[in-house]
Parts: sequence; structure tokens; C-alpha cells
Amino acid sequence: MLDYIFFNKKTCDLFAESATSAGITAIVDCADDCFTVRLPEDSNDKLLEELEAYYDELLDMDRDLADAQEQETSAEMHTAGISVALNDGRHVYAQVAPELLSRVLQCISPDELNTIVCAITEAVENPDTSSLCQR
Repeated sequence: MLDYIFFNKKTCDLFAESATSAGITAIVDCADDCFTVRLPEDSNDKLLEELEAYYDELLDMDRDLADAQEQETSAEMHTAGISVALNDGRHVYAQVAPELLSRVLQCISPDELNTIVCAITEAVENPDTSSLCQR
């Protein structure tokens, strides 16, 4: 059997369909986030050469799809938050863009940021409409 390995189901399916439409029985296997198409070695040499060329094209597509998926996953995984303690004892997180939080923490300490967050939380939960000079 000849093994053709893919990292994306779409490219695997395209290759398997191409082999099947050429009259070659393709066996598709999926294991460990890897897709394998197995073709019999005794298949027509001319068809195998054409499929090999198609496989090379699909590898480029496979790589592009894997890169795009990795970037998408990476973007989803990068998140930051600030823990906010509410008066009723609950703790919630305010989601903040990681880049913004990083810039803020380059200028002030985490304790200083916490002081600001606590002051804002207190003002929201217990509003005081008097001006600052009247307090």
C-alpha cells in the first residue's frame, strides 16, 4: 500500500475522491489529527504518477489550511482579563485585549491597576452623584 498523509480532512477527501474517480480503491484512515489515504501499489503507474502530482498540489493547500487554522486558534487563545470583586462577594472577569493590558502594565504596577479597577467598581455599584470637590 502507498500512504499519502494529510493534516486536513478537506484535502484528504479531495485526494481520496480523485483516486476513486480514477478507478483506484482508496482506504482513508484518521488517527492523531492526521489523515492517511492508502492506495494499492499495484495500481496503474500512469494514474499513480498523476495522483502523485495532485498530492504535491494538495500538500501546499494542506499547509495553507493548517497555517490558517493555527492562526485562528492562536488568536482565540490569546485573551486577558481583570478580576473584579463585586460587593455581593462574586468575582467576575472583565475581558481586555492582551495588547492593551500589556501596555497598561508597562506603565503601572498590577497593584495600581487593581486600585483603579476597585475604584471604578465601587463607583458603579454605589454611585455618588456629588462632585469630587464636595466629597
